[in-house]
Amino acid sequence: MNTVRSLTQAYSQTPWRKQVMVIVLSLLFVVFATLVAGVYLSVTARAATIGREILMMQANIDDLELTNSDLTTQLAYMNSASEMSKRAEVLGFVPVEKDQAIFVMVPGYIRRGQVNLAPPPGPVNPVAATMPPGYSESLVDWLMKRILSAGKLLEN
Repeated sequence: MNTVRSLTQAYSQTPWRKQVMVIVLSLLFVVFATLVAGVYLSVTARAATIGREILMMQANIDDLELTNSDLTTQLAYMNSASEMSKRAEVLGFVPVEKDQAIFVMVPGYIRRGQVNLAPPPGPVNPVAATMPPGYSESLVDWLMKRILSAGKLLEN
């Protein structure tokens, strides 16, 4: 019994070693928690920064779309018939009468026909849906044909 007690005393840790171990483990936990909190704050700050940049870019896109719409409106106004006729008069153009127009015949020019996107008028013939013969047999029939053809090959 004495030997068991002496071995237990020899391998047991002294109280100050136990205290150092508890302190070290506590410090490791605090350092780990600090690292996790730092990484969390870093990721959150980065996400907030990128979110703000996205909002700024979206505002920039909205401004550009507004400018584009304004320029499109200005172009439509400048190309309107009334504005074009005013500019033509300022440049010295005058409206042409039918008898003043000159038509030039170009040799080799083939006039395009009128585009007709609709089918010609007439009675509508219903199209009967037909199924290919390969789709009319069942899986069992197909399998039986394959088995019988394989059996004929084995007989030969």
